[in-house]
Amino acid sequence: MSQKFHPYKFMPETIRPDISIFQKLLEQGDTEVLSTLMVKMHPADIALLLEDIPNEQALTLFRQLPTDTASEVLDETGPLIRGELIEKVDDQRLAVLLDELPMDDAAQILDDLPDPISDRLLDLMDDTEAEEVREILAFEDGTAGRLMNRVVVSLRRQWTVSEALEYLRSLDEIETVHYLYVVDRNGKLIGVVPVRNLLLSQLDEIIEDVMLDTVFSVHVSADQEELAEMFARYDYVAIPVVDNDDLLIGVVTVDDVMDALEEEVTEDIQRLGGSEPLDQPYFSAGLRKVIGARIGWLMLLFLAAIMTGAVLQAFENELQTVIALGFFIPLVTGTGGNAGSQTVATIIRAITLGEVRVATLGKAVAREVTVGLFLGLFMGLMGFALAFIWGVGWQIAVVVALTLPVVVVCATTIATVVPTLANRYNVDPTIISGPMISTIVDTAGLSIYFTLARLLIDVI
Repeated sequence: MSQKFHPYKFMPETIRPDISIFQKLLEQGDTEVLSTLMVKMHPADIALLLEDIPNEQALTLFRQLPTDTASEVLDETGPLIRGELIEKVDDQRLAVLLDELPMDDAAQILDDLPDPISDRLLDLMDDTEAEEVREILAFEDGTAGRLMNRVVVSLRRQWTVSEALEYLRSLDEIETVHYLYVVDRNGKLIGVVPVRNLLLSQLDEIIEDVMLDTVFSVHVSADQEELAEMFARYDYVAIPVVDNDDLLIGVVTVDDVMDALEEEVTEDIQRLGGSEPLDQPYFSAGLRKVIGARIGWLMLLFLAAIMTGAVLQAFENELQTVIALGFFIPLVTGTGGNAGSQTVATIIRAITLGEVRVATLGKAVAREVTVGLFLGLFMGLMGFALAFIWGVGWQIAVVVALTLPVVVVCATTIATVVPTLANRYNVDPTIISGPMISTIVDTAGLSIYFTLARLLIDVI
């Protein structure tokens, strides 16, 4: 008989256990030790563990978790393993786990599920909790209303500090108490009391005397990017959400915004590559969906690339007369495209931070033109030297040397103006950036190159 495996000999409490420990315990069927070990772990670490082991083992481990831990683990898991758990775990158990979560987190999980499954789980949840989730899901995706938790601590201004503390002790379910918000008798937000201030105040002091009258809040329809900007600017960990009448209806915490922004950054990266974002994990998306997300943009870029071919056709005589001009086509298009890509990445970042907008477009263009001119002159000198090394003649060398600065300046200008104007008219600048701008710059660069060749080669 083999010797029983004891994980405590190999796993100090301060060290996160590795996969092999849990797999050995699963082989032994030692569910009691498994449960003991996982309770000591952070839910995020358990979620990572579940993603690193086979699905059947992950399901076995998940079933060993107590309800409060299992709910947090479900919230922390990635879409693939979460989908597997939701498919295999009993609906009644899932409903209980969703009831345990803050309602904004439960809403996010349900929103990612197909409607039939989401509706079935909502029907099994506690009526009060389910109603709150439905109210959150009624708000537009990507807004404060969708991200907020409706369970928010509010105080009355006529209370004493002692009464406020007693009220806090009576509460069972609070996601965050970094800030305590003060409302009037109608529920209108009128102030905020940091918990630190409350704890340092005298018990007989009135809340109105210790609260801060200036309180930053967001409207329920505020975009999540606006929320992220406020969190970054003011270093808040929570921001209250109000409706049209300034009534306090919820609170958004920084972790919720960070999760939302992670999804948005993923979408932006996919768009920069010239593809519609997938709204589900890569391996969960069917081939038809992946093809559909890419074919539209690929066709659009194909049509845009026709312009490049049209330019080459228009200057066919020049190419036939001076064959060496063709040697530098990749250099011209590559330099322009790379300069445009560098600029568009910088500008989109500045747009996101609110540093570049239509009002400052002139200043941004002047800055990028200056940068482009210096870079272009340097690239022009390199091109001039390359032409001499290749022995194509000094005339073509001059054309290349003059073309590159103009192309780089043109590329940086286009890459600055197009995303800024797109943002002004509420079009995601990442949609028309990347490959699209590169294609436009290629066409413009070749036009500049051959036009200069036509004008200068017979002259110099």
